[in-house]
Amino acid sequence: MYSRKLTPACSIGIAYYPDDGEDLLALLKAGDTALYTAKENGKNQYAFYKAELTHKAEYRFHVEQNLRQAIEKQQLSLVYQPQVNINTGEIFGVEALARWLHPQLGEVSPNDFIATAERIGMIKPLTEWVLRTACGQLVVWKKAGFSTLRMAVNISPSLFLDKEFVLLIKRIIDETGIIPAELELEVTESIVQTDPRNLAIFQDLKDLGVFLSIDDFGTGYSSFASLKHLKADYLKIDKYFIDDMLVDNQALTLISSMIEMGHKLGYGIIAEGVEKSEQLDLLRSLGCEAIQGYLFSKPANADTISKLFVYPVSTNWTQ
Repeated sequence: MYSRKLTPACSIGIAYYPDDGEDLLALLKAGDTALYTAKENGKNQYAFYKAELTHKAEYRFHVEQNLRQAIEKQQLSLVYQPQVNINTGEIFGVEALARWLHPQLGEVSPNDFIATAERIGMIKPLTEWVLRTACGQLVVWKKAGFSTLRMAVNISPSLFLDKEFVLLIKRIIDETGIIPAELELEVTESIVQTDPRNLAIFQDLKDLGVFLSIDDFGTGYSSFASLKHLKADYLKIDKYFIDDMLVDNQALTLISSMIEMGHKLGYGIIAEGVEKSEQLDLLRSLGCEAIQGYLFSKPANADTISKLFVYPVSTNWTQ
């Protein structure tokens, strides 16, 4: 015989009578809504019911109900944001970003519908559509004479670790006819671990010839030991740091350290969320080689972005 210590934990939703409901059914519904909020906040917590929680839950339900159809019928759209060489002003790539404008719900935030796609098991068809559409657009731009571009696409951590993910990427490359090095896959720090499975996927993708970037670098829980082994090409410094770099010396020190460390490990550096010329000047002085942000262009449709390929960067640099 042996003893085992049990540590009970629970999430609790709290509803008051009669403020939150005048009968048992209404109270249970309010309590359940509050319980969902407690779980969303990290579990093993409690939350009180508020009227806005019902509106939030109803909105989430409508997003979930309509998203499956939107993905299956390809009712979403893509916008693109340029990635710019910080010294020459040359656009060397664009990042594809999904958008969803629903007739009744209006503009649904990517944070909402991507999280929902994860929850209902639709992230794979969503990402496959984004990859195929974005790579198809790259082919259109190449035929128009813009042949030095690279297309960046965000990949969900859960999909990245899917056993068929590498085959999916190979199929997209074969179907669209792009060169593998013209595709850049962006993955978040959450999968940057020394787990052999993660490292093997990185290696398989590099064997295909695609580029790999660690997105939102500095905001997650990446293992520095992993960076030593990963076959990635770029570190993308998150907008969180860029926003504060002009007023916070600690943020500036962290950015400087990330750039220096990245270069010493053989990574290229892309700074996200650059909105001010002063940020650009500082990043250039620190040795950062590429930027992405409103200083050059907001995410826009393919036709609008195409015009940026034609006109000199200097005419758009301070917009």
